[in-house]
Amino acid sequence: MRNDSGFAMLEALISLLIIMMGVLGIAGMQMVAINNTENARYQSIATILASSMAAEMQANTAYWATPPTTVTVNGATVSGVPAFAGTCLNSACTAPQMAYYDLQNWGTAMAGVANADGVVNKGMALPSGTGTVQCSIVSVPAVCSLTLTWSEKNIALYNRTGAESGVMATGTVNSNYTYQTLVSIQL
Repeated sequence: MRNDSGFAMLEALISLLIIMMGVLGIAGMQMVAINNTENARYQSIATILASSMAAEMQANTAYWATPPTTVTVNGATVSGVPAFAGTCLNSACTAPQMAYYDLQNWGTAMAGVANADGVVNKGMALPSGTGTVQCSIVSVPAVCSLTLTWSEKNIALYNRTGAESGVMATGTVNSNYTYQTLVSIQL
């Protein structure tokens, strides 16, 4: 009996070690799941923002039927269309003013800042989000491409060997995430 003393304690310690390794593995999977959920959230937001702007463009055929070639949107800054400093919420606007107003609201929603009406839509923000509208009026109807670009931070690998590559190995910001959709503007 004396030779077997402490055997149950050793079994308990080994069992505890195995359970701890499993819990650590689950914690790592949880980190990856949270990271992937956040990435999917941004992709969903980009889809909603692009669809919203596409609907605004199709509603304003007076302007977008003969659109400018390229429009860029970065927050409240819109370039490529005639500037407009007012709001179209409670007043009548011309078609170019409405286009600028819609683009500005699109940009402020991407940035999560207040628009011309003072409305802040933080739930739709994309980190460092910018938008581009490129139109081709060679054919009728006009076809425009909406592109949203944003950056995301990804989790990094633990205990790297140095041979890894890509965003997951470094945990750096990747600014190449884009979402693109096409809009057909018919008269």
